[in-house]
Amino acid sequence: MRRLWTAALAVLAAARVVAADDQALSGQEVYAGACASCHGDDGHGAPQGTALEVPLPDFTDCGFITREGDGNWRFLLAHGGDALGLSPQMPAFGDVLTAPQIQSVLDYIRSFCPDSRWPRGDLNFRRLLVTDKAFPEDEVVLTQEFEKGRDGVRDWATELSVEHRLGARGQVELAVPVVAHDVTDGGATTGGVGDMTLAFKQALIADFPSRSIVAAAVDLGLPTGDRDRGLGAGTVSFGPSLLAGKQIRDVVIQGQILGELPIDEHRADRAVHYRFALSYPLSEVKRAWVPSVEMEVLQNVSAKQQHLFITPEVYKGITQRGHLAIAIGAQLPVAGDADPFDYRLLAFFLWDYADGGLWW
Repeated sequence: MRRLWTAALAVLAAARVVAADDQALSGQEVYAGACASCHGDDGHGAPQGTALEVPLPDFTDCGFITREGDGNWRFLLAHGGDALGLSPQMPAFGDVLTAPQIQSVLDYIRSFCPDSRWPRGDLNFRRLLVTDKAFPEDEVVLTQEFEKGRDGVRDWATELSVEHRLGARGQVELAVPVVAHDVTDGGATTGGVGDMTLAFKQALIADFPSRSIVAAAVDLGLPTGDRDRGLGAGTVSFGPSLLAGKQIRDVVIQGQILGELPIDEHRADRAVHYRFALSYPLSEVKRAWVPSVEMEVLQNVSAKQQHLFITPEVYKGITQRGHLAIAIGAQLPVAGDADPFDYRLLAFFLWDYADGGLWW
């Protein structure tokens, strides 16, 4: 009853604010009438003596307030905490606030962050199977890959990558693969740890009005896999890349230029990957279905070969907030020199651990 009473008071307060003045209300006025009693005038959280049973977020924490895009925030304000798997003490305001009022109060809430360097969550476009994204993230990603190669070669890889955000725009990542290599024509099957990767990424441009983001990254490949058993390259390699993303109406465009620079070119080829992807989220809410198609041109500098790959895929959030998600797709060679493989099946399970636990 105490939860219902708290929620009812908040909705009644919002209704009173709207009814008190038929003119357009500012976000600050809506916040003062509908939100401040729980979240505080300064956005730091509930004042003493309230009936709230859950800790409230600090709106002045830029890492929190910029993490999600407007889609999830608008859905939360309109439909309440239950609709996103959060506390039912967060009431729904969709019946008492108009869509412009919800947006104006959301804009005011975001203004509690005093540091404009933090990119808005609206630029955190959905992760793709091949093309890396420019937005710095706190995620754990479990990737599965099966490749049917030429001449009876088959490769499986399971990779666990942990991404951790550094400040407003930086990110570090550790990726550890476990791989299996199989030669069906009389060869042995081998398996073990592959080449681990350390990576750093820095967002360079994050412009919310134009829905554009640009980042630079560098990967350090470590020869932890046994090359003689087909589990690794056998040399240290560097992978500098430039990443970008942009939203045009309902379509999201992402791209990446990635170089492969092995220290020992006798063990691994130098190459450049040109990646381009189109995505069409079916809703602005994070858990929405997102069909995508990726195109990649691989220029093998050492072998003087070029290949074109197409990867159709689909992404889906599997929790109400979308902080757990899966994706699946297939990469197919469609043009260029002799195909390096017949096809690849790709999938991942993603956990945005800064946004919630594995079970809630």
